Amino acid sequence: MSDPAFEGSYVAVTGAGMCGLWQAEHFEHVTSLNAWEDEVSEDEALASHVRKGAFVPLNVGGDGCFRVTIREGGRNAREKRYTLVSSDPYLLVSRGTLMLGGLENVGSYIGGAQQIAFPAGRHLVKVHLLDWKAEPGSVGADGSPTGIALPDFLVEIHPEPDGFVAFRSTVRTFERS
Repeated sequence: MSDPAFEGSYVAVTGAGMCGLWQAEHFEHVTSLNAWEDEVSEDEALASHVRKGAFVPLNVGGDGCFRVTIREGGRNAREKRYTLVSSDPYLLVSRGTLMLGGLENVGSYIGGAQQIAFPAGRHLVKVHLLDWKAEPGSVGADGSPTGIALPDFLVEIHPEPDGFVAFRSTVRTFERS
């Protein structure tokens, strides 16, 4: 794989049960608890933003602190080896700035999301959940990740291809087997 045009490593924390990557401008109006509840607290409302390409869920159904790598381009052999599950493609429309954080960080009501400069345009996004603990040498004696550990999530981004793509539109990132 050639060097990606963009790659960044981040930490996303949630106490609201889900993290996400979203278009900053789309949620500028979320400045109060009522607006936050109307726009993102219910799956149906959040799914409408997913369908518009404004929100990509990083959803494993629980709270936590997650390492996230966002990359233009695909996975390397090591990442493929430790991939537990991959999502179907999501649409993400960037206007030049993306946000990453817990669901509670959407909008400016609470804030706290990480701002990421990212090329404007329509993008195809696949989310991969990695089993970083399965790789030898990735877990320290105290159970925490070592310096060589893979992230929890690898978010793979590509320009939207020409032609029809059936984009995923649910807030559940992965299908349960």
